[in-house]
Amino acid sequence: MNAKTKKLLIALGCVAAAVLLFFAGFFTYYLTLDEGLRSLLWFKNKVQDEYYENISDEDFWNAAISGAEGLLDEYSTLYTADEYDVIVSSSKGEKLGAGLSFFADTNMIYKVAVNSPAFFAGMEEGTYITGVGMSREEFVSTFTPTELSKALDDISSNQTFYLRASADAADDTENVKIYEVQKKAFTESYAVYQTYNSSWALVEGENGMAWEKYGEGNAELDQDTAYVRLVQFYGNAYDSFAHACEQYKADGKSKLILDLRNNGGGSVDVMQSLSNFLLKDAKEKKNLVMTAQYRGGREEKYYSRANYYDEYFADSKIYVMANHNSASASEALIGAMISYGTIGYGDIFLSKIGNTCKTFGKGIMQTTFSNPLTGEAAKLTTAKIFWPNGHCIHGVGVTEADGATPIETTGATVYGDPELSKVLARI
Repeated sequence: MNAKTKKLLIALGCVAAAVLLFFAGFFTYYLTLDEGLRSLLWFKNKVQDEYYENISDEDFWNAAISGAEGLLDEYSTLYTADEYDVIVSSSKGEKLGAGLSFFADTNMIYKVAVNSPAFFAGMEEGTYITGVGMSREEFVSTFTPTELSKALDDISSNQTFYLRASADAADDTENVKIYEVQKKAFTESYAVYQTYNSSWALVEGENGMAWEKYGEGNAELDQDTAYVRLVQFYGNAYDSFAHACEQYKADGKSKLILDLRNNGGGSVDVMQSLSNFLLKDAKEKKNLVMTAQYRGGREEKYYSRANYYDEYFADSKIYVMANHNSASASEALIGAMISYGTIGYGDIFLSKIGNTCKTFGKGIMQTTFSNPLTGEAAKLTTAKIFWPNGHCIHGVGVTEADGATPIETTGATVYGDPELSKVLARI
């Protein structure tokens, strides 16, 4: 055997050994997999080899994940990397659009985001968007949510367009107002403060966010009363509320209406910080505001970070407005306020729509687990929530039967907010 042949045989032997080691390693890895995962991989191979239509890897794994999500509750899900990026940006208040949110299956505005193009254009909640146009004269009718969604999706970033709005009907084209807005990036402010003659919020300017007067207030408020609306517990909600408390103190008010209607909650961390101002009978600097009970009985306690109640509200009366969309962290804040004597049930004004008069009843907590390798994230329900007094409202909410004060209304958002007018008449 010559040297050349010998080198070739050695090389082939090395390749063969590498192949054997590869398959041996793969086989060993395969045997370490969970039996269910081995079955799933076998099924995937059979589907992709034998099924009469082509099934891609992406389609198969998406279907498998959807099946797993079906085992979980409605609050648990897997986010793709892109979806999770949007969630993270949104929780900071970073938005792209005109700043309008709509009730499901309608063209009615339920929220105008503070600091958005629609907000500065003067658009109003409870109105219907009946047309979208590129000029004041020509509109595509948007009487249905499908038509509205398509028309808004067709607008490019930083483009100016026009919205036709009616306070009367979803298909109204006569008694309307026309608003000029843009689709652009903005930072939402999550709280507003109003008195009888001024409206304040964190407003975005050239030098960032600043607490500024943006409007002339609500003339229905008397000179002793201030109104604060907390939209969600995200982003700048704490900073906004802290500014509102400073403004309340500077204005010398003695009654506060805290509006949590349509506030679906948000960050427990923000709730903890908000509670700094709202625990009347708290004795410590840091006070228990919530207990999370995990699977197996493990508990985690959450505390306020400070105790500012006496500094801002010692001689004040606080009231809360809530409805069936007030949920999760906003319900936890109500629970903390009840537990520390800041409010009684009678101080909670609950929207009564037909026979429904309650908050949402979400006494469970979600935790988001991110995957640093893929950018994906899993949001999972991980704990049941208890108020400081030991009460859990999951599946029940705060109700009229608890002693909350019912306020008759026709919807979660009604043009002109006649529900607030009824509350003001009561206090």
